[in-house]
Parts: sequence; structure tokens; C-alpha cells
Amino acid sequence: MNKELDGDQRTVLSLLRLSAITRSAVLCAARALVDDDRYDSVFAFGNGKLLGVSDRISPRAGFCEGNNLRCYDLAGIRTGVLVGRDFEYPELWRALALSGCDSCIVFDERKLTSLCENLLSSFAYCAGLTVFAHFADSSLSFLPDGSLRDKQYGTFRSLDGSTESRKPKILSSKPGRAF
Repeated sequence: MNKELDGDQRTVLSLLRLSAITRSAVLCAARALVDDDRYDSVFAFGNGKLLGVSDRISPRAGFCEGNNLRCYDLAGIRTGVLVGRDFEYPELWRALALSGCDSCIVFDERKLTSLCENLLSSFAYCAGLTVFAHFADSSLSFLPDGSLRDKQYGTFRSLDGSTESRKPKILSSKPGRAF
């Protein structure tokens, strides 16, 4: 895990600080280069500690095959993580359900399609999991019965790790006037 984080200490420190200040979990999707091998990964931070790294398991688009399907206890909820197109494989959903997961978070770099939305709804129902999915252009959440709970459109930006303050600026200043 240390090699995956080499060269990105400022970002890692910012994420660790954010998880410690908010006393919450922070998940970060990233492309990691380890010993000349490319991995599509999600880093999980909680309460100021690195909880683990989840890799894409299916070797697609030139990425190396990951070897761990991980679940994390986030605020008392057992949560699985699927990276990229791994959500298209029913055996991974079955493994998450059998491991006692209550929810699953999916990170995919593509834009959302109706096929992806239908697959997520079906797998949420079959596995009995609450599903949160983040795509390049939108986010959705499904209830364990497969019904769509929420859908939001918009692009996502990277966290700016340049601040040296212990508190995010938005929390340390008074609200301004509305225009």
C-alpha cells in the first residue's frame, strides 16, 4: 500500500486530515502506478487513518487485475467497494452479500448509461444492498428493493489539498451575505 501512495503525500495528508476533522469516512478514487503496473483503485480513510485500498478486479482498459474485494465498517455500516466495470459482474455482488455487507459504493469513470442504471438497480435488489454509484457525470443511490432513491447530475472535481489549515476555510469563517 505504501508504494501506491508514494508521491501523493500532500493529497493523502489532506484526506487523512479531512477524515480526522470530520470524524468520518472519506473515499477517494485514483489511478495508482505501482512497480510499473497500473491499478484503478479506491482509497478508504476513516477517522484520520488509512483503512485500506480496493482495486478494480477485472483487468480492463490496461489495468492490472486486483486481488482483493474489500469491505469496510464505515460508521457501523458494512460497506463494499466496487471499482470501474466490476459492478457488471454478478459474482462480485454475490460475494459482497455473502460477506454481510449492508451497502455498496461503486466508482466508475464513465458517463452513466441507462444500461448501467438498470444493472445497478437489479444488483441492488438481488444482493439486498443499498447502492451508491458515482459516475463521471452523475451520482445515484438505490434502495435494497432496487428502487431509485436519488439521482444527481454534475461533474466532480478533485480535492484541493493546498490548504495548510487544520479546519477547512468554509467551516472557519462566518457566512457571507446572499446576493
